[in-house]
Amino acid sequence: MRRSAEEAAQTRRALLEAALEVFAERGFASATLVGIAARAGLTRGAVYHHFTDKAELYLATIAENWGAAAAPVWAHLEDTDADPQERIRRFLVAFFTAFEKNFALRTTFAMSMQGSELPELQVGLKDKRRVMDAWAEQLAALLRAAGVDRHGEVVPPETGAIAIIAAVNGVAATWLACPDLFSPAHQAEALAQAILHGVLARKE
Repeated sequence: MRRSAEEAAQTRRALLEAALEVFAERGFASATLVGIAARAGLTRGAVYHHFTDKAELYLATIAENWGAAAAPVWAHLEDTDADPQERIRRFLVAFFTAFEKNFALRTTFAMSMQGSELPELQVGLKDKRRVMDAWAEQLAALLRAAGVDRHGEVVPPETGAIAIIAAVNGVAATWLACPDLFSPAHQAEALAQAILHGVLARKE
């Protein structure tokens, strides 16, 4: 029984890895369950054993690959050994570096952006929005801890958190659309400093 459970978990993982590659190459509309199964060296029946349809597989591919790829990046926000502003800086540098170098991170980001335009995926992507809300709350808390709101900054913490998220998404989306324009990894520090400079600006 234990072996069967382990084999099922391995099959599911193989399907998710194959799905990541196929969805990256073909997008949601053009990808097929037959093609994903073939990429994993499995049958279509194996796909249906684990997922009810293509939409469920698409959402699971985003959720499971994004979580694993992003965990080392998010960890910088939890690092209590650094001051709040430094934690945000390290997080930004880590994200921009990983986004260029980590296939799973950038692919699941692109998949979630594409998925937001597809009606059949809207319900599943609510989980992503909940994660983004939690991320915004954490960034706002760090900005408050860094002294924003007490030193006459132009941007309130909650607005600053939204600005950081928008900037991160904007940099990522711009690079995906125009990869020859710049290098997120090579310019990670400068991008992080530019974003922080904007949200920490003080009134004259």
